Amino acid sequence: MSVRATYRVQLSEDFRFADATALVPYLDDLGISHLYVSPITAAREGSTHGYDVVDFNRLNPALGTEDDLRALAAALHARQMGLIVDFVPNHMGIGGSDNRYWLSVLEWGPESPFAHWFDIDWSAHLPGAPHHPHTGKVLVPFLGDHYGAVLARGELRLRCDDGGFALWAHDTHKLPICPRDYAEILRKAPDLTGLASAYEGAAAGAPPDDTLWQNLATRLASATEAQLAPALDAFTGTAGDPESWDALDRLISRQYWRASRFTLDGDAINYRRFFTISDLAGLRIEDPDVFDATHEMILRLMRDGVVDGLRIDHIDGLLDPAQYLRRLRSSIDRPFPLYVEKILGPGEDLPADWPCEGTTGYEFANQAVELLADPQGARALSRLYPVFTRHRRTPGRVVQIAKQEVMAYPMAAELEALTARLLELAARNPETADIGRAALRAGLSAVVVGLDIYRTYASVEGLSQEDRGRITAALNRARRQAPELGPDVFDFIASVLTLDLARDRPEDSGDILNAAMRVQQFTGPVMAKGLEDKALYRYARLIALNEVGSEPGRFGLSVTAFHRLSAARLRRQPASMLCSSTHDTKRGEDARARILAISGHADAWRMAVAEWHDLLADPSAPIDPNEEYFFYQMLLGAWPADLDPDRDPSEGEVDDLRDRIAAALVKSAREAGVNTRWVYGSPRYEAALEMFVARALDPAPDNAFLASFRRFERRVAPDGQVNALIQLALKLTVPGIPDTYQGAELWEQSLVDPDNRRPVDFDRRREMLAAFAEDEPLWTPDMRGATVKLALAAGLLRLRRSNPDLFARGSYRPVSAQGPAGRRFVGFVRHWRTTRLVVAAALYPAQDAPDAWADTRLLLPQGATGPWLNLIDRSRHATVEAERIFAKVPLALLLTD
Repeated sequence: MSVRATYRVQLSEDFRFADATALVPYLDDLGISHLYVSPITAAREGSTHGYDVVDFNRLNPALGTEDDLRALAAALHARQMGLIVDFVPNHMGIGGSDNRYWLSVLEWGPESPFAHWFDIDWSAHLPGAPHHPHTGKVLVPFLGDHYGAVLARGELRLRCDDGGFALWAHDTHKLPICPRDYAEILRKAPDLTGLASAYEGAAAGAPPDDTLWQNLATRLASATEAQLAPALDAFTGTAGDPESWDALDRLISRQYWRASRFTLDGDAINYRRFFTISDLAGLRIEDPDVFDATHEMILRLMRDGVVDGLRIDHIDGLLDPAQYLRRLRSSIDRPFPLYVEKILGPGEDLPADWPCEGTTGYEFANQAVELLADPQGARALSRLYPVFTRHRRTPGRVVQIAKQEVMAYPMAAELEALTARLLELAARNPETADIGRAALRAGLSAVVVGLDIYRTYASVEGLSQEDRGRITAALNRARRQAPELGPDVFDFIASVLTLDLARDRPEDSGDILNAAMRVQQFTGPVMAKGLEDKALYRYARLIALNEVGSEPGRFGLSVTAFHRLSAARLRRQPASMLCSSTHDTKRGEDARARILAISGHADAWRMAVAEWHDLLADPSAPIDPNEEYFFYQMLLGAWPADLDPDRDPSEGEVDDLRDRIAAALVKSAREAGVNTRWVYGSPRYEAALEMFVARALDPAPDNAFLASFRRFERRVAPDGQVNALIQLALKLTVPGIPDTYQGAELWEQSLVDPDNRRPVDFDRRREMLAAFAEDEPLWTPDMRGATVKLALAAGLLRLRRSNPDLFARGSYRPVSAQGPAGRRFVGFVRHWRTTRLVVAAALYPAQDAPDAWADTRLLLPQGATGPWLNLIDRSRHATVEAERIFAKVPLALLLTD
């Protein structure tokens, strides 16, 4: 079955397979072809998202059983619908006690049968830890305090469970003891000296997979608590008594892990992680054995026809994404929809050799928002922002500084490890042997800052010309930024990243390629943390434009450029996804649409924020004006669009909004990392933010701010609705596969996660959809609340179902407009055989006026003739005239009648 339109749901213990099954008839009625679900593999206990996988070959028990999953698939297939599953090949959840593969690595070190699963540098020397007598250690940065302090307080407790000894940190994190050290423990137990001798004998040379260890574990499991008590007591530190934990410290020093305070990770982490999250450890999925072991269940479910397609999470984390996708394709003997979560940078296309349908669609979300931004507001808002906030840095400089900060601490260890790799390569050649560590580190950092995309894709097959150009541009920026490092430093880095050095030194080609590919795995997280998690919260001129994959500083997108990008998608990846909201977006699609309305009312906005600042200022608890400015936009985006403008919100509605806004504002400030942060933050400043929100959203009748805000909100809300509905219509009609995020068929005004993962009221949506007839108008001026969005969504999704080839294979040709209002027009024709659809929209609603379209003529492509049925209001037209089709609402959907 072909993918026509997807619907994304977040599975959890509160929304299980059975709940998704109950949703199928509604999704079918809505016009969806494929349900698209978050990860289904076993995750850490209590996981709220499923991306912290602990076992790829078990379903997450919180979601239901395999029978439940098969029932879901059967319900979908019975209606000619399909199931797409989010799969996470880049990393696994570690810490705690859920991941037996990681625990095996902690227990046996490089000898573990799973050691090759993870990207661990066993040669790294960890601060404050003696080197293991035979090999290195892996850092375990999960302690809440310094190791010595935790040890002295007795918060590292030795236990014996299931035939094995392990330390438990804070009663949460399991740190296994290597069985070769069990003899030392068991000698302290008078009744278990025979077992101690048996372990001592095994330690002399039995490999981890020897059945001898399992036999010994069985004997140990049968030991009674009374027999074990002397041994456990001897190695259990007592708070305040150094002698009681000295033996435990010596035992720990011989393990394959080094337990540390969580803050040591930035300096000493020696395994690849997901971004800077130390409890998500990177996998070596490029290893065929690791691929086979981790994909056994998902491939079985696909071969059985239970799962129809996949979405690959964080494809840029993999060493060789193209190789991975090819291996995945070759594992299934039928075509299947395959999407990748890939953030494309400015002017970047998905690599042509990736065998997938396309991305998950962040680029469309940004294109739509930029198209809808009123260009008349660009100059005024650009002047206002630095005056109000005292924020003087250019957007580009904000991103540069943020990326530098990421490499200076949270990812300093990764930068140092890459520097060591490059330094070792440089030392092999007399011509580069005098390049120093500090210069190489600084040069590499400057190149990473200069790269304007997430990563490049050098592989054993070489480097594309496009990527070579990106690297050259990054190097040129780095040379200008740090000329004092000298050209030789940058020349050497260039030779590695472009693989030119491998051509000149074929004997080192493997190490050179490996170094280049490791750098590629590094640049993505630096960009993500620097741009998405810092810069997009620091630069707040118009936060509707600050989204995953956006380019800070860009204010708008021309209609011509929008058409060019849409036509290119049809040509290159016609089945690529189009998203407008996801579990990762900073704000929901309709929150962004409302914030965009500011661009059409810049002067009124300028006066409003000045008034609001005076009303809310509290000298005893000041907040950063940048975060204050951020708050006003956030509030406008989240203010309930369904609220009757003539009704005051109830106290409960205000309380709910206040709690959501306060949580999102504090998170935004922590991500920005200017006034507070996640680690070593400022509770005082965060309290000031919460008090600011509380003052603003005090439901008291005399709240002058709220009264003023409501006046402005009433003024711009209609424009926000127009933006939202045009955005929806474009997503459902341009080339690509539209994705609807859970609940977004009604107003989607979520804030950053976890706000965007709140439960969805599907009963309300079922009732509303059931009342909507197939032949009803999709948008009339008298439609109230979210009804209009659901009507438009259902109408177009059903149109896609009844005309699948029109959207999957039909041509895309722009419609132009001549006349004074022509610059506000966007339109195109989709055409397949005898069916044509004209999509026409009037942009920038703040510029609308009576008779605005009277002197504007629409020029349809040759052959695009009627008669036409306007699905918006069910009116019929012999010709397409702007004044008539926009007489009631600024959107027309004209289908050949």
